Amino acid sequence: MARQIARERNDEQLVRGVEKLARDFKSSLPADAEEQLREAEKAVGIDPGGWSMAGQPLFHPTPEMEAALKASAPKLIAAMASGDAAAVREITQAMEVVLGDQAGVPDGRRMGQKAGELKLSRAEAVKLFVDALETQGRAMRTLMKGELLPDQMARMYAYVLDACVTMHSPVAQHAPQRLAEIEKLLRSTAGVLLKLQEPQGHFPFPDLRGKNIRFGDMTEKQLQNGSIQIEDGWIITPDPDGGSQFDTGVCGVALLRSGELLKDETYLAAGRRAAEWAAKQKCCANFNYNAFSVSLLARAGMKEAALQKLRLGVAPGQAKNGRWIDPHNARTVYHVIILRALADLGPSAEIDAITQPAIRALLDEFDAMGITVEALPELHALAKQHPDDARLQKAVRDMASVIVSKCTDGTRVKLGVQPHQLAAVAEVVE
Repeated sequence: MARQIARERNDEQLVRGVEKLARDFKSSLPADAEEQLREAEKAVGIDPGGWSMAGQPLFHPTPEMEAALKASAPKLIAAMASGDAAAVREITQAMEVVLGDQAGVPDGRRMGQKAGELKLSRAEAVKLFVDALETQGRAMRTLMKGELLPDQMARMYAYVLDACVTMHSPVAQHAPQRLAEIEKLLRSTAGVLLKLQEPQGHFPFPDLRGKNIRFGDMTEKQLQNGSIQIEDGWIITPDPDGGSQFDTGVCGVALLRSGELLKDETYLAAGRRAAEWAAKQKCCANFNYNAFSVSLLARAGMKEAALQKLRLGVAPGQAKNGRWIDPHNARTVYHVIILRALADLGPSAEIDAITQPAIRALLDEFDAMGITVEALPELHALAKQHPDDARLQKAVRDMASVIVSKCTDGTRVKLGVQPHQLAAVAEVVE
């Protein structure tokens, strides 16, 4: 568990330390083994014993559970590919029986942060946003020229674009002298995405070998089995495991939003092309990947296609605790991706039956651990649809407060979160 969390942080030194400990323990247990293990757990933020964080459980399977999960994987892949929602649900229900109380328990969490009082006005939120962008001077100047930044995923450009769309109206109202700058950044970043988009409609993924532990290992394996093609530092073929739905989803939505704002048919056409690609993709065994396509299809007005994706590739995976059944999709960062897809579809009896327990599961973690993820646009979208949920309304303001605290201490300013997360603060405050 310590190794898993260290890899997620992309902390090479921490990964090496944990792996060395594992090798040392495998040969023989030293006299101070317990003390060394406690230090490793402390370094990654998990509780003594390794199976919880701040008292919240972490996935702790028996060997029998692990064997059953491994055996179910090809069955789930085949059922998703067949398009048979009943077959998918039959497999996930069998998985839930095998996992028992481990169903919907994540195999990694992040330490939370307690929120302070949110005191900003909308005008102050706008100033914080533009000041934070200024701290990224060189990167912003590069983007203003419509040029690529080194070793960045396509989703990063989408986050900047999405932030500019969200901030367009608040900046026009509270800092009109900066509007031309925001519009220039918006158009230049959208231009980068237009250049990156593959003819089929999907978006490529950077070759991060030697730069990111997790994605570098993944790329190396896919190259060895011949399932991907790399050109000019980009993996241009769609991820055979369905991962291209991630970047294509967020980039497509950002282009559609920018096209709607500026009434620009070029951006709208690129967003629709991404949606048409997503509609043709078979659902994969990773529920949150499918959720990205649900969001994109919903934004593109392809509601029925979005619902079909949800019913086949997302909804059957929900466990009784409100999270998603497998330990990967049960992680909070992926849980909120699915919640965003549910918000994008809009409220209905069918959607609410999935959304309500999912919201409760997230808020229970926040109550125990503080704010563990930055997901303000996602939560704000849900809060607008569920105005009577007092816990959800509080979580939105708490998350906005935490985001602000990561970007300023009251004196200094930095871009401490993704830009679209900071931009969302202006929508929350008055």
